[in-house]
Amino acid sequence: MAYSKRRTPDAPRRANWRQYDRRVIKNPGRADALAKLDAGDSHGIDRRLILEGNTSADCLIECEKAIIWVEGKRNDWLDYSTTWDVTRDQLARNLEAAWLCAKDKDFCLVICHEHPLKHHEELLIENYGHGTWSGGWPHLTADERKMLGSRIGTVTWSRLAAEWPDLKKHFR
Repeated sequence: MAYSKRRTPDAPRRANWRQYDRRVIKNPGRADALAKLDAGDSHGIDRRLILEGNTSADCLIECEKAIIWVEGKRNDWLDYSTTWDVTRDQLARNLEAAWLCAKDKDFCLVICHEHPLKHHEELLIENYGHGTWSGGWPHLTADERKMLGSRIGTVTWSRLAAEWPDLKKHFR
């Protein structure tokens, strides 16, 4: 049987790297785009330079002075990687999105889960919370990573429902 490169586990990574190299590294508009982003302006940036698409909260509570980003986990778990970066996980991505969404307001990200957290989820939450993991935020400073890590909370659906007993009748 002939050996096929397409069946090797890291072939997709090499393909993604080649596409990233073409779209981003060698993109002639890269320097201008970085300057715009540094200035806080994302308008008019070449779409080929955008690696992550939009993300959204399962529930976003916006108050006068704060934003609460809720990530609901019932029968799934936090993704441990994104398409473009194996070290960029869903927790890092959504927490950074909550921060950007909040602008000058206070903010937090709450993971509301049905089942016990998986091992990788516990590690992500614990290590981001203690500022000992930077995998999802290599572009941020240590102080920014520490601040973001302090904004993570968890609650179970059963604990939430226990606070509002009438809530249970809506989920039967």
